[in-house]
Amino acid sequence: MLGRSAVAIVCGLLLAAAVLAQTTTQKTSPTGGGLAGKCPGLQAGIRAQIMPPYTETPSLLLTFVLLNDSETPLDVEAGSWRIVIDGDELKDSGWIFGNGPAPESGYKVLNPGESYAFGKALPIAEYFLPNGQYKVSWKGTAFQSPTITVTITPASH
Repeated sequence: MLGRSAVAIVCGLLLAAAVLAQTTTQKTSPTGGGLAGKCPGLQAGIRAQIMPPYTETPSLLLTFVLLNDSETPLDVEAGSWRIVIDGDELKDSGWIFGNGPAPESGYKVLNPGESYAFGKALPIAEYFLPNGQYKVSWKGTAFQSPTITVTITPASH
């Protein structure tokens, strides 16, 4: 039986992925510098949700979507993925993306029209102190997500 916090995480992931897939993709060139609509390829989206402070470890749930809108299969190069907070790449991004649920064959190739949607929880006390605003994005060799702003307050943890 799932605990209340596990159910909240699963429900939050499903809702966030559905909303994110519809609203926050951005088109980029294969080098990550293109403008919307100019170059098909891997399109990335990101969303943040503060987990309720009564959970075991107050965390920020980051939900990621990666879509192949080209006409050819593309390697997502998961080993290149980095979470960026206030312009600095997290040194443990590989560990964060490498742990937890993933497709059986791993994050490797997306066929045309396919996407990956998943989430990762980052403990507030480890990544988002002191309280304030943080600019968060994620990137890989062939994509760059939009940057979102996350506000952490004392009520967040």
